[in-house]
Amino acid sequence: LKNDRNQLKLQYEALKSQLSPHYLFNSLNTISSLVYKDANQAENFIRNLAQTYEYVLGKNNAIFVTLQEELDFVKSYNYLLQVRFENNVHLSIDIPEVFLESSIPPLTLQMLVENAVKHNDVSDKNPVYITVKMNKDSALVVENTKNIAENKKVSFAIGLSNIKKRYKLLSNKTVTVIDGEKF
Repeated sequence: LKNDRNQLKLQYEALKSQLSPHYLFNSLNTISSLVYKDANQAENFIRNLAQTYEYVLGKNNAIFVTLQEELDFVKSYNYLLQVRFENNVHLSIDIPEVFLESSIPPLTLQMLVENAVKHNDVSDKNPVYITVKMNKDSALVVENTKNIAENKKVSFAIGLSNIKKRYKLLSNKTVTVIDGEKF
């Protein structure tokens, strides 16, 4: 029962971070700027935004999703980032097909992609490159280049802490964070 409560709390924290006013505010500002500039792109942006919210709301009670589901969600989320940051966020996914039915806690990859954008300067001069891949030990790896923003947002490491707690609760696997030349 205690584990169930902890799991629900962690799921709620993940959901709460996705529905944050900041995320919605940025999305609405992007839509507002697109409406008169490029109606087709505005429509595509709205559709992808709807897909991301549908996933978040639809999976908020799920303990696991398939890696394929999570990757599809991250691709929709990445579209939003592409539009917002004028194609200066580059996402590369290199996952062998054999792993696509593996289980992963929902919103794990999205939080890591969001952190890469949140904690870096994203511009024409400093694009951010994010890679999702499997390493030689068949462990999932998400890495990004680092272009630390001058006015770096204060980090409370809530996203990473949430992911670590979820993995500790749900499996015998640990999450390793390496902050070197890449994150």
